[in-house]
Amino acid sequence: MPINFKIFVWLLCVLPALTNASGTKSVDMQVQADIHASMQMQWHRIEVDDLHYQQMKNKIKLKPGWVLLPYGLYVELQTNDVSRIVSLRVNNLISTNKIDTIATDSIYISHNGNALVTAKKDLAILDPEDRGLLKKHVLLFVIKTNPTQKPGQYLANFKFVSNTLP
Repeated sequence: MPINFKIFVWLLCVLPALTNASGTKSVDMQVQADIHASMQMQWHRIEVDDLHYQQMKNKIKLKPGWVLLPYGLYVELQTNDVSRIVSLRVNNLISTNKIDTIATDSIYISHNGNALVTAKKDLAILDPEDRGLLKKHVLLFVIKTNPTQKPGQYLANFKFVSNTLP
């Protein structure tokens, strides 16, 4: 099954400190998009005080040592293409000093308040059976901390990837 990248959105986020950090909560984003003609997509960052964030946060069960990041994404997607799947892809987090990383096996995603899933695999957020429907998504991010991770600010690369089924 060939993968066609019809839509991608790179979100470069400066993440807050994960463990024993300075407590900064600012997030800077830069967006580039190539939208396929049959797609409609809108998104915006949500903060801790946003109603969507709070509603989904209350559904998440966190284990000790897991940190819910103080922001998330609210996404609205629609496609008229019966063979299109849209997924979220997360890459390793890279520190602003370009030395330290946090691997995707320590990153988890809550999709609409559902149980946390690993970011090692792409997370499907729009399936072919959703054709013609405007789907709303709240994506929250959790880091499973461990002693080898260094505190600080990290850059995150998120992509919305569109695949076409054969």
